[in-house]
Amino acid sequence: MKKKINILALAVMAFAGVSCSFLDVEAPVLTKEKFYKSEAEMLYSLAGVYGVINNEGFYGNYYSLMLSNTDDLSYYNRSSGSNYAVWYLHNAGSPEVYGAWTAIYKGINNANVFMEAAEGSEFDPDGKFYNEARFLRAFYHFILAQAWGDVPLRTVAITDQNKDEMNCKASPQYDVLKWAASEMEACIYHDRGLEVPDDGTAGQNLDLSGVDLTQAPSRVTATTMAGILARLYLFMAGETVSGNEDFRKEYYRKAMDYAGAVISSGLHRLNQGNDEHDGYSLVFINMIEDVYDTRYRESMWEADFLGNRSSSDSWSNGRIGDLIGLQSSPKVGTYDDVNCNFAYGQYNGSVKLWNLYWATDRTDEENEIALDGETCTTDIAAGVFWEQSRKGWDKRQFWNMCPYNYTGWTYSVDGVVQAEYVAGIDRTPYRVSNSRTTITDPTAAIGIRNCGKYRREVIYEGVKGDKGTYTPINYPILRYSDVLLMYAEAQNEYEGYPTEVSYEYVKQVRDRAGIATRDFGEYGYESFRQLVRNERGRELCFESLRKYDLIRWGIFYDSMKEYIEDSQDTNFGTGTVPKAISASTASNVQQRHIVLPVPTIELGVNKDLVQNPLW
Repeated sequence: MKKKINILALAVMAFAGVSCSFLDVEAPVLTKEKFYKSEAEMLYSLAGVYGVINNEGFYGNYYSLMLSNTDDLSYYNRSSGSNYAVWYLHNAGSPEVYGAWTAIYKGINNANVFMEAAEGSEFDPDGKFYNEARFLRAFYHFILAQAWGDVPLRTVAITDQNKDEMNCKASPQYDVLKWAASEMEACIYHDRGLEVPDDGTAGQNLDLSGVDLTQAPSRVTATTMAGILARLYLFMAGETVSGNEDFRKEYYRKAMDYAGAVISSGLHRLNQGNDEHDGYSLVFINMIEDVYDTRYRESMWEADFLGNRSSSDSWSNGRIGDLIGLQSSPKVGTYDDVNCNFAYGQYNGSVKLWNLYWATDRTDEENEIALDGETCTTDIAAGVFWEQSRKGWDKRQFWNMCPYNYTGWTYSVDGVVQAEYVAGIDRTPYRVSNSRTTITDPTAAIGIRNCGKYRREVIYEGVKGDKGTYTPINYPILRYSDVLLMYAEAQNEYEGYPTEVSYEYVKQVRDRAGIATRDFGEYGYESFRQLVRNERGRELCFESLRKYDLIRWGIFYDSMKEYIEDSQDTNFGTGTVPKAISASTASNVQQRHIVLPVPTIELGVNKDLVQNPLW
């Protein structure tokens, strides 16, 4: 089912010629003396509150990729450039830091503008639009506090008439997180027509059945709000949040309650695939194909990207599939033949990620199968592509770290070209020799594989010969599998031991991946904790979550330093550049990198703001 007409169409119909897309508009500047004159005008303004999500500074690139996607499972595979954050060489003057900061605060200001004009509006009698904007404002503050630590808490719109609000001191990270949590709780209960309990039981026995998912996953719903709130509470319970010591157990309980409410609603399930694709890969194929899954609704919230900048009405701010994806650089004159559109492919999965899939947490029987992995001989000249049985493979590994890319290569014998694989035309399997009869090995080049989660393969993207670097591929913000794993983690931390319910939720995720799970009785608190942490890596890699998981677990610094050891792995892959880059990145990481620096430009504008103490 293709994406349905929703707020985007309404905004465009009402304001034709004003903006080309719902994803590219700003909330109109309204003061308290002005008000909305129609529901369509309100929707147009609400689009501006959502629209920053699709900004290149936010989920289009800077925040999602440059600042949040270099972790212990993903590294930037280039040795030069100006994007210093990807090597942990950024500072307060780095453009990606400033770009993300301003994009997110722009969303906050748009939300404040909208809320001040919308409160009590006749065109929003039940306050649904107001509630969405309020939740987004809280979400944006959560993202800022998670990434920057102490940040200004802004609840009043800054307009030409209200410039005095420009100067604003930073609030402690913990205070911002608590405020965001209370705002999100209010939004969830308002959506259900209820008041937030004042006796500390908020989240318990919350009924989310019957929530209207018509606008999901492009817009937030009550189940989305609850899932994000569970994520926020897990971060609030984390090791690096100062001041939370007396409440960490309570925050784990709240995370469990809100994740449990999503699960109990019965509105979301893990995608189980179809005759053509397994369920895990289909989640991301849908995002590439521009399709919403209304059967399983595993994808609960996505950053929508429309178009490829080929025309004024086909505009996108997303680099998903281009900067992160399978590398493809077609030769001049071959664009009409390509089977994978242009992509830089600048992010690779790490040796640690490979090992998480290949051996970690496997049963003894499956480890024997994996270690006995098949190889086969392929006649390169004939262009026969190796297909392996996938026996013993984690389906997520085959999708995320697939045994091919689109870089292409030329094979010669005695200087005579025997076969030429033009980059970007065919899937080129990883191999272990350049002889005429070569061995293609599913375990070759384990440390230099491009991230395959978001790929520009023509069969999925539906466009052939696209030379552009901006894509219409969507990016996940919240998936149901994440909710299952959050519940399991929160329950284990709260109770101090796993339950069969939590075990079954983790097993659901592993069953979908096609891998066996050890018996419940083999797990205690520590071993189940590690299982869940590893499972989050296998399931949610390349989704801008891992870095903040490591930070809240208090292991970010040590985990990043593991690249130094991994770079010495003899199975890393051929060539020295990826090894050197990963080792160098690890060497650059310091304890201060658990937060980002306040942008220099912002310090010049906001006179009450000071630099983060760690910077």
